[in-house]
Amino acid sequence: MKNWLGRVTVAAVVALSGMTGLTGLTGSAMADPVSPDFTVADDSEIAVFLCTPSADWCHKRYATAKQRRDVETFLKTTPEVTEVRFVSRAAAYAGFRREFAGEKRVLTAVRAKDMPESFRVRVSGMADRARITRLANRRPGVAMAIDQAENHAALVKESQSPDISVFLCGKYTDTPACRRGRGKANKLPVTVKEKQAIVAAIKRTPGLVSYEYEDQATAYRNFVEKYADNEALVEAVQVSDMPVGYQLSMQPEADWDSPCRRLARMPGVNAAYDQRRWLQGATLYAEYGLPKVWPAEGKCG
Repeated sequence: MKNWLGRVTVAAVVALSGMTGLTGLTGSAMADPVSPDFTVADDSEIAVFLCTPSADWCHKRYATAKQRRDVETFLKTTPEVTEVRFVSRAAAYAGFRREFAGEKRVLTAVRAKDMPESFRVRVSGMADRARITRLANRRPGVAMAIDQAENHAALVKESQSPDISVFLCGKYTDTPACRRGRGKANKLPVTVKEKQAIVAAIKRTPGLVSYEYEDQATAYRNFVEKYADNEALVEAVQVSDMPVGYQLSMQPEADWDSPCRRLARMPGVNAAYDQRRWLQGATLYAEYGLPKVWPAEGKCG
């Protein structure tokens, strides 16, 4: 599926959920690439991103001029669509540079030539948004189409997660971080000694406000509460599937990235996640059409 929300597996959702207790036509005028009040994101729109060589499903090619015209024609002739506007590569890149002005690592990860052109689509209140998004995804030259309303709801949900989550190696955790590099503890659940070292490192974290340990039962309760509107997902997950670990609350102005990466490398740690990185990745993916430049899951490494 060319849809970020649809690509989240149960395993990924379970891992990220551990961070909880702790996601008539007015035309398509060209956007001004240097307009200071230009904004890419709009929660009410459907974003249709066109192909770039770095995008999946695009065979290392940009969308052709004909494909761009065909996509625009399709959108403008769809009955429920009320407005279509085109966002040029230059305008999107300028908006990205403004939004992430203080994030040097994000800015250096994104090249102007990788920024896709897009169409931003408004639809009537009675429109079948899922159908329009699905049909747009099938058009030649389209890298992915994303319903920003759906994406916004996911972002709001995930914004309630802890600042940093540190998940520990469990009985059945089969990841490189848990299989090797831990001496005699290789392939085993986190040991008491490893836990003590992890807690000591957490306590030394600059900018730490508080932390708490979350066991499987607590993680599962938080997971069920968070995804109560998704019965299929809740039914697919059991208490034994939940990760255990430490949830950290940080001062907003503190450096979250360095301690997250440091904790992620500690013996006994399966993975560590930075909510700020998660939100950055989700924004780059869903609002700018950039699925590869930043880890959308927020994983530190």
